[in-house]
Amino acid sequence: MKYNFGIDIDGVLTDEGPDHNSIWQQKMNEFFDREITLKEYTYDLREAFAINDQELNEFIQEKIEEIYINVKAVARAREILKELYDKGHRLILITARSEEHRSITESWLKENNIPYHELHHEDQKAPLAVEKDISLFIDDKKENALEIAARNIPVILVSKYHNHDFEGNEQITKVKDWDEIKANLDLFFSKNTHTGKLS
Repeated sequence: MKYNFGIDIDGVLTDEGPDHNSIWQQKMNEFFDREITLKEYTYDLREAFAINDQELNEFIQEKIEEIYINVKAVARAREILKELYDKGHRLILITARSEEHRSITESWLKENNIPYHELHHEDQKAPLAVEKDISLFIDDKKENALEIAARNIPVILVSKYHNHDFEGNEQITKVKDWDEIKANLDLFFSKNTHTGKLS
């Protein structure tokens, strides 16, 4: 049996670095020419790094494409996604990135040899996950995970500082890396198919 897998990009396929020295923090230090540190464990960049709306907007305008172009791919993601791709499963990337960054995103995916079938730029992921008949979703944003899981779609949530306060539930499994993602994919296959684990 073939499945449709929904996969986020930022924080899932991208290696943004350690919590207290991420690529976002590094670029903020450069842009503002002052020491920017992680203040709050939240997804909101303004609260996380104690910057105001104007500063955030100026930073995003100036640096977002540089970050998207230069961020590294996370270890093991390419290899594990290729296994899924080669076995005939459908890989549907759904990112909250703006559509205006599609060409940069496509170039980054190609440069990093990350296989996929579809790329969607959509902030409201849960309705699209239902529309695309997603069997399992991989994300790092707690709010997305909860909304998708509420549609009875299992979620693998990648552990990040901004979801530290959530340990998961029956529908959401929290993991630390792609090795744990693969272990959970193996479990998913063993529960849902007769073909057993990924080779």
